[in-house]
Amino acid sequence: MIVLASSSASRALILKEHSVEFIQVCMEYDENFDSNLPPAKYAMSITNSKAKQFFDKFKNQYDRVLFADSSVVCQGVILGKAKDEIEARYMLKLQSNSLTSVYTAMKFITQNMIIDMLSIASYKFKKFDNDDLDRYIASNLWQGKAGAMMIEGFNKKYIEVQKGNKPTAMGLDIINLKAFL
Repeated sequence: MIVLASSSASRALILKEHSVEFIQVCMEYDENFDSNLPPAKYAMSITNSKAKQFFDKFKNQYDRVLFADSSVVCQGVILGKAKDEIEARYMLKLQSNSLTSVYTAMKFITQNMIIDMLSIASYKFKKFDNDDLDRYIASNLWQGKAGAMMIEGFNKKYIEVQKGNKPTAMGLDIINLKAFL
């Protein structure tokens, strides 16, 4: 049994689909970091900060705790979670007909070890159809998603080339995590 220290429905789904027993402990994290950092450092900084914030609140109440964070990088810009429809549209327009990478950082803390890992999944997307994009924005499914990206939904039909695994793009590199469980 592990503790998923995240409110992410995508991460919970990945754990369920891969038969990992877990409980989910949700809390609001301060994810404000300097987006001028290199993408790998940015992703790991947020995950490390989440771990600190979690243990500041819960002390040693939990063992086997999993933290993760994903950021989308497109055209040299780090894209976090869109605050509104205008920002979501901007992020998705950057990804249209472009190479986009998802940096997913993970930290797994037990009494005996700490594992830090960074995984990257990259996609070359075809040009997004404007009507399809409008429907996706109106659906609000982009909310809470790094880069407003939904690789298992809207973005999926536009993939030309993929490097890396889908769970990484959804927010958790379950393949590598299971090696430590």
